[in-house]
Amino acid sequence: MIPLEQDPTQIQRAAARQELESCNPALAEHGLVLSAEDVQALASGRRDALKTAARIEFGGGVVKDLVLSFAGSPYVSQATFVETVLELQELFYEVKNESLELITDDELVVKMRSLFDDVASGDLGYLEQALFEGLARHVREESLGEADAADPEADNAAMNAATLAQHRFNISDWVDETYAPAWDGASWLDE
Repeated sequence: MIPLEQDPTQIQRAAARQELESCNPALAEHGLVLSAEDVQALASGRRDALKTAARIEFGGGVVKDLVLSFAGSPYVSQATFVETVLELQELFYEVKNESLELITDDELVVKMRSLFDDVASGDLGYLEQALFEGLARHVREESLGEADAADPEADNAAMNAATLAQHRFNISDWVDETYAPAWDGASWLDE
């Protein structure tokens, strides 16, 4: 029960800040710490991400789960941690919307961490493409009962999407020796 003289959003923000501050002992094991400014930035980022995704969330939200899950990643440091979590939070809510809510929060956080470390190598752009092109598409197909959803290879859709994303950004992979053989010194004028 909330007293009438108190703003519910203020109470919710205070609860979110307390949850984040309680993460510091676990973060210390990974050489990370959340300062008061970091906690404030994450709480504000949560509000902005929810607004952008047109979502409402009760309690502290997913930010604590993201903080604790990604603290052990080899691709985050004290300098990049807060910014990474802010972007992961936005991505989390976008994927929840796109996947028609068929992925639980815990499953999505685990999948995000796995792809972040194993496929994307810490690149949030690759992670985003992998999630949207693979995971969300797979969940939508399953919910619509499409025949391809039962394909055992569909579980690897996110990893395949990330591989494609890597090739899109790596220009050296665009050249196919079959169609573009190495120059042998001859010219079409020699013919």
